[in-house]
Amino acid sequence: MNRTLNERARSMRLNAGLPKTFWADAVNTAAYLINRGLSVPLGFKIPEEEWKVEAVTYDHLKVFGCSAYDLMKDGDKLDAKAKKYTFIGYGADSMGYRLWDFESRKVVRSKHATQKHGKLTESEDTQDSGITEHDVQNDDESEDVHEDAVNNESSEDEEETASPVQPQPVESNWVRRSTRVTKPPEKYDPSVNYLLLTENGEPESYSEAVKLKDSLQWEHAMKEEMGSLNKNKTWELTKLPRDKKALQNKWVFRIKEEHDGSKRYKARLVVKGFQQKKGIDYNEIFSPVVKMTTIRLVLSIVAAEGLHLEQLDVKTTFLHGDLDEDIYMTQPEGFQVVGKEDWVCKLKRSLYGLKQAPRQWYLKFDNFMERTGYRRCEMDHCCYKQMSEEFEMKDLGPAKQILGMSIARNKKDGSLTLSQEKYIGKVVERFKMNDEKTKPRNTPLGSHFRLTKDQSPRSEEEKADMADVPYASAIGSLMYAMVCTRPDIAHAVGVVSRFMSDPGREHWEAVKWLLRYLKGTSKMGLCFKGKDSVLRGYTDADLGGCKKTFKSTTGYIFTMGGTSVSWMSRLQKSVALSTTEAEYMAVAEASKELVWLKTFLEELGKKQADYSLYCDNESAVKLAKNPVYHGKTKHIGMRYHFVRGLISDGTMNLMNISGAKNPADMFTKSVALDKLKFCMTSAGL
Repeated sequence: MNRTLNERARSMRLNAGLPKTFWADAVNTAAYLINRGLSVPLGFKIPEEEWKVEAVTYDHLKVFGCSAYDLMKDGDKLDAKAKKYTFIGYGADSMGYRLWDFESRKVVRSKHATQKHGKLTESEDTQDSGITEHDVQNDDESEDVHEDAVNNESSEDEEETASPVQPQPVESNWVRRSTRVTKPPEKYDPSVNYLLLTENGEPESYSEAVKLKDSLQWEHAMKEEMGSLNKNKTWELTKLPRDKKALQNKWVFRIKEEHDGSKRYKARLVVKGFQQKKGIDYNEIFSPVVKMTTIRLVLSIVAAEGLHLEQLDVKTTFLHGDLDEDIYMTQPEGFQVVGKEDWVCKLKRSLYGLKQAPRQWYLKFDNFMERTGYRRCEMDHCCYKQMSEEFEMKDLGPAKQILGMSIARNKKDGSLTLSQEKYIGKVVERFKMNDEKTKPRNTPLGSHFRLTKDQSPRSEEEKADMADVPYASAIGSLMYAMVCTRPDIAHAVGVVSRFMSDPGREHWEAVKWLLRYLKGTSKMGLCFKGKDSVLRGYTDADLGGCKKTFKSTTGYIFTMGGTSVSWMSRLQKSVALSTTEAEYMAVAEASKELVWLKTFLEELGKKQADYSLYCDNESAVKLAKNPVYHGKTKHIGMRYHFVRGLISDGTMNLMNISGAKNPADMFTKSVALDKLKFCMTSAGL
């Protein structure tokens, strides 16, 4: 059976044009088909029918590696009704399908998938196809479940998935032509096959978790999660009312890497929130999230004043939120109460997966802070002690990471570095830029790139060439690095993101150039030094930077102690008729950010004598201070003139600066290497 499965799997994979990382799916599918074919040793009977005593159907079978389309439930009437995937096998559910999403690098389950005339996914080399072994193994990936996906995975269905190599008489007769019964090798168990595709060996369901060698660790993680749920009185068992529908749930498993390099098994019970109906199961769902600028501002103050930075983590955060709606959920798999298997859980507290879970947690936490007199913008260690009495918290010790960013503290000079070396390394590896032949670049975007929408695919051959290129996924990965710690790539990311709807080969080359730049600068980060914590702003504009719309690019950067805390690179909303107008509009945008930063700092008790904003266009500075050049500027929108009020009432001071000393230049155009190094140094990189 070993050779038979491998030969069939090899043929299927090569015929589909998929890389070796999909061998486990090919083996699983081959075993699935073998057990549904005639067996000579069994007298031309079908092994699956002998095993389950059920008639086998074939109308649901698909060609391995074919293009498959699944209906999209969300979106308006103008959006696409279906999304293209690659069929890679059959799920644990009866006639369920496993589909590979090239864009998100996720496995999607669906009961309803349409095959496109048996056409296989176009075979391309690994560089163009967008699939690599690490793509399949990336630990950030998770499995999406569509609304029409299977909700309950019964033990019978799980047997069906595991059955392709389980009928022992079939296996022994088929391979050795003898009657000796042999146990199928563990390495060909379907659940193990799938797990070999993931970097950390994370199971995708409860049934798989309890079959693995480390099942004891997963069981302990699930019991720990159930202990938190019971301790928090998250639900109460009751019979389901006739007019109510119980939401399904699933176990999500992750292996988290701790600060010391150790691994921790973590299980989370998640409600399938996509089954909720607005107005019945939820209403408002908005919840505020922390701004990256806030994090950088606080870290800058910590470094400047030599403060101790402690990190705390609220255990099972979302479980503390109170629910306003009556929501019922099925009992967790593996933890059904004996004698009450048909009962359901009436949720008393919020739970992960519910659409309103983030909002309910925020409301609970906000109420607690108000009751204790704790202000959101103050730093008070006594507050953490009071918080620990309200919520069970885990003291993580000195802060080492936050939102995927690492925090390194230098005790000698008091500096604090915020970087994303590990994240950037994963991004570079994910998009195949980590081999030795791929040389790093010195600048984010080469000066030879002249990107326009005219370079978008036009012919069918060009569209087919770009069909499976993970352009949007790469842009999203780059954008997160830019927003967090890499202001030096802001302009480049802004340029390549303009073509996300219809990228061409030249656009993709620019993205790869940017990835190669990150490869060579992955260790770079924002270094907050123990200097003065004075806020300064710099602004710039590039007239007609977009060759398609002729809109100008606004760029600004704010620094504290010589390190950037806020930045932006964005096309202006209207076409500027002169450099003065473009610079004036950029000053207005930067002024709005300055007002927010000023208010926040004063809430922290960090009021400074004056707030300076620097612009390298003297005409724009004069226009902001005085209503001059009326004939040439009378058409400028009133929204941009509010900067004059800020100057007149002393909120900010607008000053002129030489273009050679303006670090905001790198946010509006591709600059030379020497100027780039100056801008990066001025930004604290």
